[in-house]
Amino acid sequence: MQFPPLSFTVLDTETTGFVPRTHRIIEFASMRIENGELVDTYETLIQIPGEIPPHIQSLTHIYPDDLEGKPTMDEVRDEILEHIGEDTIIVGQNVGFDIRMLKGEDIDLTNRPWIDTSMIASLVYPELASYSLGHMSQVLGLDHAPMHRALGDVRATTELLCRSWERLVELTPELREPLETIIERAPEGYQVFFGALPEATASAPPAWLASPGAMQIQDEEVDDGIIIEPVEPGTVQLFETPVDTSFLQHVLDGAKKDGKTTWIAVKNAHGTFQQVALPSHARVIHSPGTLLDPTRVGELAGQSQFTADEATLAVKLAWYEPATRSALPLHGDERAVWNSKVACTDQSEAYAAQFADLPSLVVIDHQQLLRILDNPEHPGYETLTEQTHVIVDDASMLEDTATKAYGGYCSLNDLRAKAEGNQVLSGFLDLLQIWIERSRDGHDTHHITHGNLTSMEAKGLTRQLGEILEEDHLDPGEPAYYQFRDLAEILDPDRLEGRITWIETRQDGSQFLQAAPERIGTILKEELYDRVSTTLLVPPESKDALEEVIPKGTSISVIKPEQDHAAPFGIAWDGERKTDAILSDPPEGKTVILMSSRGRIEDAFVRFTDAIEKEGGTLICQSFSGGTGRMQATFLAAEKPVIWLLTPWAFEGIQLDAGAIDTLVIDRMPFDHPNHTVLGRRSAHYSNAFGQYSLPRMQHRLYRLLRTFSRYAAEGSEALLLDERLDGKEYGRKTWQYLKRLVGKREEANDDKKEDSNNSKDSKEKGLDQANMNDTSVPSDDFKQSGVGQMQMF
Repeated sequence: MQFPPLSFTVLDTETTGFVPRTHRIIEFASMRIENGELVDTYETLIQIPGEIPPHIQSLTHIYPDDLEGKPTMDEVRDEILEHIGEDTIIVGQNVGFDIRMLKGEDIDLTNRPWIDTSMIASLVYPELASYSLGHMSQVLGLDHAPMHRALGDVRATTELLCRSWERLVELTPELREPLETIIERAPEGYQVFFGALPEATASAPPAWLASPGAMQIQDEEVDDGIIIEPVEPGTVQLFETPVDTSFLQHVLDGAKKDGKTTWIAVKNAHGTFQQVALPSHARVIHSPGTLLDPTRVGELAGQSQFTADEATLAVKLAWYEPATRSALPLHGDERAVWNSKVACTDQSEAYAAQFADLPSLVVIDHQQLLRILDNPEHPGYETLTEQTHVIVDDASMLEDTATKAYGGYCSLNDLRAKAEGNQVLSGFLDLLQIWIERSRDGHDTHHITHGNLTSMEAKGLTRQLGEILEEDHLDPGEPAYYQFRDLAEILDPDRLEGRITWIETRQDGSQFLQAAPERIGTILKEELYDRVSTTLLVPPESKDALEEVIPKGTSISVIKPEQDHAAPFGIAWDGERKTDAILSDPPEGKTVILMSSRGRIEDAFVRFTDAIEKEGGTLICQSFSGGTGRMQATFLAAEKPVIWLLTPWAFEGIQLDAGAIDTLVIDRMPFDHPNHTVLGRRSAHYSNAFGQYSLPRMQHRLYRLLRTFSRYAAEGSEALLLDERLDGKEYGRKTWQYLKRLVGKREEANDDKKEDSNNSKDSKEKGLDQANMNDTSVPSDDFKQSGVGQMQMF
């Protein structure tokens, strides 16, 4: 490796968890480079008084026996500091975590200059799907042995830094100029690192500096699309759609340039346009949060100082000149900076300009469509008229997306990013954090009560927040303003009636305050169905299973497609086979197993990781193998056999390549948890909560799971269901017959394999089995890139 001509120490820790002082460091390693030469390599295991959690043992391969006889932290603290050195830059992959954990062990490096290699890599490797060290090691061929151990991570991190340095040297003077202008206002470690670059001499931009791919555009008009005729406002038209996801392409192709105004609303625009080609005469309306506001970029560029995340984001804005979020490789807390400082709002000129001179075909996401209809002041409100035909794709998700559209949302991470450098906002958020902790009393999810909102602390917060919104601390046109405004509504006790409000703390420590209406069907009827011609693309046989989104008394018409769209995979049920058997003897290809809870995934991770890895396979587990992007990248890059364990709710939002999955295993019928924050409250409105609400939602989720599988199924692939209730319960048998009808002709070969035994089974329903639910995250849905002159701004 050719080291940068600097003095720096690359370090890494292995820990028992994520919380300093609560969790402990069990291994430390470092490599020190001085003036371009490796001068020291160090590693040590560290004995701790408590136990190593089982999932940490599986992840790190550090077991209790390995720590016997090893020194304690008190015995090696001075030794660690000696190997780190006194005048070096601290370098690490997501190094902020290591610095916090070391401080928890009384090794305080917080005042030392540092750089994060994951952020440096995100600058110069825009083509990568993930910036996790494991994925980059796999793709770039880094020396990462042993993986998930401190010294292996240090070796890979050091090589990654060197590889990134080599790419930085390739920059032209024109690209270096904004980099240098920004970095001189960045934290010290970044100033020293980038300041050591040699003079730029390249004459052409490097080949690696390329924006992520844009959406597919269909230049030629297609003649064989499906034409859906509009209905009169007040009537909801249900168009039954198969699990074959190519169906949406036919709907897009059928929206011809005939003068009719058609709006197609999709659940996830970003995912949708990785699968279909947009007709050239269509326009995508990007949501405010995914669209860049050039005015805000100018304000960011004018800051006298940058945090590390602000600095790297500013460099990317200058280099890529994006119009949308998907046109640059955002990573880490850059997302919070984007959300709070440079994204559009629905009042931004750049956002409003999308509604000028609209063509006959408009594509938009669910939430944005509903927010337009809900706000007469919205720049797109007047463009939706009685002559507009709205087609809602994936309408089985309409309850969930409408819940978000009509609710309130406040991310503490986003608000903290906005408060950076503002003492008034920072002080308010500190008090808000205290109120949150007292209110939730250690619970991950806490329903906000009238008592929470009428306490002296809450009243003081409300008063301060009112002053903040009225004064000059927030610009009404910036993204953070809307989250602070939602926060004010959430803290208002007079708005509790008819709404569900709660505090959510996620596994990574991030916190959110959220609100949702108890019922959304009447809102949809008033604002969507009664105002414009509405067609909902729904699963087959859904007429009587959509009461939450189509209230009683609404006029309904149903259309069944004439064409037969069989799924591109087979389907089978085996109630005697268990998930453990599949994990013990993994299939040869790439397998996705959907499990009902994160607890069950953790148990499988602990019990099967070592055995699968010893046989040359790969086991990827939700919550233990990084975020969704990292898991997707690992699944695609891993050599077969590979097994990916995740919940059904997470599977609905994944993005893979076509043909990526050989086998989909659905372990249990994916019922919502009856105590889910919103759904549990809504189910109380039904006389038969199971039959009228829970069961239809579960069957629609199975439809969407098969639809997602259809998108990524390899040739000859199969969906395998293992739930014994598909034969042992009457509702299970009906569900199995429904699934076979969904898949179509391909499943007929399985009919002889597993016969139904209706006469021998008890048909009496006895309630809903317990199943844990993960909330799906809000997807990004932006695509197109067009320059807005960010390089000049910086």
